[in-house]
Amino acid sequence: MCGALIAADNTDRLCHRCRRNARTDIYGPPEVPADFWDHETMAAAFADRDMGAVLAAYRHHPQHVSRVTQDRMASWLGISQAQLSRYETGENPIDRIDRLRHFARALGVPGDRLWFDRVGIPSQAGRPDQGVPPDVLAAAWDASSIARSVEETARSDLAISRRAALTGAAAVAMGPALVEPLQRWLHPLQPLSKWSSSAAIGEEELAALQHVADGLRGWGGRGGYGLARKAVLGQLEELAERLSRAPAGPTTERAFFIGAELSKVAASMSWDAGMHDAAQRYYVLGVRLAKAGRNDPFAALCLAAMARQMFDLGRPEDGLELVQLGQYGTRRNATPTLEALLRTREAWAYAQMGRVREFHRAVGQAQDSFAQRREGAEPWWLNTFDEAELEGVIGARMRDLAGHDPRQAPQAEQHIRRALDLRDPARVRNRTFDVIGLARTRMVAGEPEEACGLIHDVLPTAAGLASGRIVRKLQDFAKEAERHRDLPVVRDTREAIRGVRTA
Repeated sequence: MCGALIAADNTDRLCHRCRRNARTDIYGPPEVPADFWDHETMAAAFADRDMGAVLAAYRHHPQHVSRVTQDRMASWLGISQAQLSRYETGENPIDRIDRLRHFARALGVPGDRLWFDRVGIPSQAGRPDQGVPPDVLAAAWDASSIARSVEETARSDLAISRRAALTGAAAVAMGPALVEPLQRWLHPLQPLSKWSSSAAIGEEELAALQHVADGLRGWGGRGGYGLARKAVLGQLEELAERLSRAPAGPTTERAFFIGAELSKVAASMSWDAGMHDAAQRYYVLGVRLAKAGRNDPFAALCLAAMARQMFDLGRPEDGLELVQLGQYGTRRNATPTLEALLRTREAWAYAQMGRVREFHRAVGQAQDSFAQRREGAEPWWLNTFDEAELEGVIGARMRDLAGHDPRQAPQAEQHIRRALDLRDPARVRNRTFDVIGLARTRMVAGEPEEACGLIHDVLPTAAGLASGRIVRKLQDFAKEAERHRDLPVVRDTREAIRGVRTA
């Protein structure tokens, strides 16, 4: 095809390069029957939401007429055999949405098997018999409907197992399917006067609800899917059931805000466990509950958290739209700290998109807003966004930007070191993120030995935290260190990270 001579022992009519570059419509995957995807090995891979496992299961499927080698599949996917091997073993997890979509299209994976995209997946809303949570984006924006939506969603999630949750038809909404329904948050809430005439929520009951919420909130940073998350969901369901019967009034509005707090905690726990669809549901419910609780600034905080989730999924455009929605909705009542937080989220989007000028403009605006805050004038739920957090976020985002412009790396390191100096030693999880971010910055700066030393120092702490998000950051470091894999210290560090992941 290219004119190259074929080796005598090569039974193919194409050389290696031509075979890899051949068009997939001629040399691509074979047509497979519908029951191909129901095989137990495929079902297990889909249940684990692991595209690397899906690729391996596809290759080893017993229905193939001829053996599918890694080299052959790699040619279909447009990657190298070595890349495919790392994907299949889990050494390099596949978490970019564009890559997940490309692989699914290349192999012809049916849309109803995809866990990462709503496109092509039929809506299952309103079908509790199948264990599918309600569509929280489609629900009405009146207080009683919000309460019912929360109650049904929490009850649905409590009733299904972890495996069922991971294989549900609901997937992360993106693009207009996500942003457009949330724009209704900007409209006034429907009047509350038509509510039930049942007994109002009293001050004692409200205090008890807040006491429980305060206790559960402390679990939000611990990660995991187990009893802690179920406790939060159970309390959220009970609160929503009470709210669905409560009449309008100031204590009812404050109870809605407590519900928003719990929903945000549930979202954080779900995200940490890698359950992005569940996390998105509870972030959306947090926005709705905060709206019913007349607390638009907290709703904007939930939108900012949703934006961070979009950044984690490689969707900076969607994240930016969510941030801008929060900024517009609180343009008249945002405190300086909230303004600063939203500006850092805006900068986050620009960093991922490589827009250097816009990034530095947003960072400057965040620093200016933060400098204007006054002691005692900020809500308690913004207390964690202190100077250490501001420095840490700016530094980590400058490190992201250094991937597009390496000149940003020295500034990134300065901000992250400043964050570590300021960070409360009790904030172990945040400090772990800082150290991993510093290590990744040193890797960008071409100092792999120092970077690996930082990772080795923090690995025991990371293993003890059992946080899914921390493990994923370590995996990011391992991928970035691959270009230095010939160094013994890098090989040792990547192996140690693999041990944390599989522990």
